[in-house]
Parts: sequence; C-alpha cells; structure tokens
Amino acid sequence: MSKILTLLFLVILGAQCSADGQAIQPIDSLYLGSLPQFSKNIENIREKVWPGMTMGPYCIFRIGGPAFLKNHPNPPAKAKLLKDSIYQFSQADFALLGTSQTEINNHLTAHNNYGQSFYVSENQFYAEVFHELHHVYQRNYIKKLKFDNPAELLTYPENFQNDAIRQYEDELLLSALTGPTQQLKENLNKFFSCRALRQTIIGEKYLNYEKDVESCEGPATYCEYMYMKEFSSTEKEQEYIHKRFFYSLIEPAYGREGLRNKRLLSGMVQCLLLAKHFTNWQHEYYNSGQSLSDYFFTKFKPQQVKLPALDSYEARAKYFTAMETAKHIANIQSFNNQGGLKITVQFKSPPEFRGFDPMHAEAINDSLIIHSTLLKLGKGANYFTAANERAITKVNGSVWTVRSLTFFVSEDRISLENNTLTYKGQNISVSWQYSSQKKEGNEYIVTVD
Repeated sequence: MSKILTLLFLVILGAQCSADGQAIQPIDSLYLGSLPQFSKNIENIREKVWPGMTMGPYCIFRIGGPAFLKNHPNPPAKAKLLKDSIYQFSQADFALLGTSQTEINNHLTAHNNYGQSFYVSENQFYAEVFHELHHVYQRNYIKKLKFDNPAELLTYPENFQNDAIRQYEDELLLSALTGPTQQLKENLNKFFSCRALRQTIIGEKYLNYEKDVESCEGPATYCEYMYMKEFSSTEKEQEYIHKRFFYSLIEPAYGREGLRNKRLLSGMVQCLLLAKHFTNWQHEYYNSGQSLSDYFFTKFKPQQVKLPALDSYEARAKYFTAMETAKHIANIQSFNNQGGLKITVQFKSPPEFRGFDPMHAEAINDSLIIHSTLLKLGKGANYFTAANERAITKVNGSVWTVRSLTFFVSEDRISLENNTLTYKGQNISVSWQYSSQKKEGNEYIVTVD
C-alpha cells in the first residue's frame, strides 16, 4: 500500500511540476522520491563515518531538466517548495555541471547529475553526493587543509621508473589493508620506502601534489566508500565496490593516466587503515595541519628498508609509459581531424578561468591541454562552457593562463554577427565579443582583446 501511495505522490508531483513549465521525466521522479531517504541515511551514518562532520546543502539535477535542493538555508527566490523541505528550480539557473560543489546564494552546495547512464544504482549516485558533502565540510571548516593544484598534475613527469615503483607501492598499501596483520609492519615499511625513493626521481613538488590529493580526496572518498558499504545490497553494487575502490588502485596505469584517481584511492585506503587501528583519528588528523600521509606515518611509525629488485615492474612501465606518449600524439590528431567547423579564439589577455575537470584533462605537453568533460572560461556577456565535449586550451606556464581556445561546432549554428561569436549547442555554449576574425579553410580564427 505504501508503495502505491508513494507512486501516486510522484505522479501528482510530476503533473504539478509540468504545469509549472518544468518537464518532469520518470528519472526525475525516481531520484526526487529517494532524496528524503538519502537525507536520513547520511544523518544515520555521519557521526560513525566522520565524527563532527556537518551537513551542508546538497542538490541533485539533470542537465536540461530540474534541480532539487535540500538542506539549504537560503534557497533561490524563484525555487518552488515541494515536500520535506526540498526546493525545485531549473538546472540552467545556476549552470550546474558534474559532480562537484557550487555556490548557490552564497552557500557552497554539493551537487551531482543523475541524468547519466553509468550509475549501477541510486546508492552509487548518492554515495558521490556524500563525497561532495565532505568537500563542502572541508572547505567551510577545515582551514588548514591544502587542496591539490590541478596545474601540477598536467606537468607531472612521465617517468617509467617512477611508474614502476608507484605500481608496487599501491600494491603494498592494499596488502597492508587486506593482508595478514603480522605482515602489516613489513608492508608499511616498504610503502614508506617507496615514497622516499620516488621523491628522488620526481622531486618534492610532485610528491607533494600526490600528498595534497590524498589529504583532501582521501577522506571524501572514504565517506563515499562507507556509504556504499552501509547501504548497498545487490551483487552488482558489490562488484562496483570492488572495482571502484580497490581494484582501480592497483590496476596498472602509466604516465599521468588515472594518476589523480589512484591517489584519491590511496588516501581512502590510508583512512581505512587508520579507522581499523585507531579511534578518534579523524578529528586529530584535521587538527594536525599535516598531510594525510605524514599523519598516517606518525601514527604507524614505519621505517625505511631496502626494497627488492623491481625488474618486471620496470620492464612493463618502460613499454607502457612510451605508449602513453604515443597516445598523446594520437589524441591531438583525433581532435584536429574531427568533423565540424574549427573555432580558435586567441586571447590578447587571459580570460577568467572558471572551472575544469582535472581528472579528465590531458596535457599533450606543457602548453597544450585537452579538456574532455568540463571547461568554463569567462564571465558575464563573454563566456565559454563545454560539458562532455572536447576543447583544447593553449596555456602559458599554468593551466589557469589561457592564451587560446580551440573547439569544433556545427557550421549551421554558429554566428559571427555584430563582432560577437555566438554558438548554442547541446554540449557547447559560447558568446564572446571579438576585435577581429578570419577564416582559413575549415577554421575561424577569432581574436579577443
């Protein structure tokens, strides 16, 4: 009977929302109906997972559809109050994109897009929201925490010796978690020694980048994992947990491929080990001002030891790291050979850099970057947004300093009237005033002051 009433409520709600001009689809009703349960779930496990963690506002949405906001102290004025303190507005109102955090009415808000096909269950989707809620907590309250600089990922050295040791290091860390307790000290000694050796290869700057990722993303991914562990029940969800949180850590990867994701997972495993062996460590860690790995080492006190020969690891790394370099060349060729009209915007002064997805950005070299999932430049009347569409930036010394932007569009939808470049597509939206433009073959070159 309760299921019938819930379904009836969702049908009525859908009809009401449609009457307001916001088309409600079945997937919207599905996730809206499960949002109150998610709210109860996180309140039930919050103190168990991360004592002292506060719950900020959170928003779920579908691109081109509705957004549902909860736990927000100052909802948008034109948002519609639904039920259980849930407000509805349009995703386009705040240009919400991806799994991240955005300020809504001056309050940092966790958000996620449920209109994607890769979720194995609602639990996976909401576990990611819980992940982002921990970032909201970090940014609002943990002022000592240092977040990673995405620019450093894009110039991270592609060195086969570093790749070989890093692969071995990740396997040691997972063995420390899943292996016999009597081997814990040996595994952690070797793990610690791998880190020290890799610093001599890639330098302190890039090892510190890895530590920064672990420090901020490790705890958030720990929250994500704990949510999945607590509320998942199907075989498909269990397979996802194994793949996402454990196998992905030790799945071979070389160069910059998957680097940030692996450090995200190594930080999570360090959190799991701390939780397994110590109590009240979460508050102590955030108060320490240390990186997660430095805090981890102070708790477990590993010692430097001699590492075994890693000939087989190095042989594989030498081969596959060279393939990563070749892949960069192939990817830039694929980008340049795609169909459509090529647009290159040259900036005399770097535009405001508003956001990108570092986990899906590829540095071809130290000045050319392919963005595959998200790129936002400019503000006000002059802006560019690409979501799930490739775009290339040419940079000067840093990912933030963009000298030119290149992307492809459908020729029949581009406008270059009144000295303004305009395009509105499913995945790309741009409007930018320019001082000059010229066409060379299949490419428009637009110059912006």
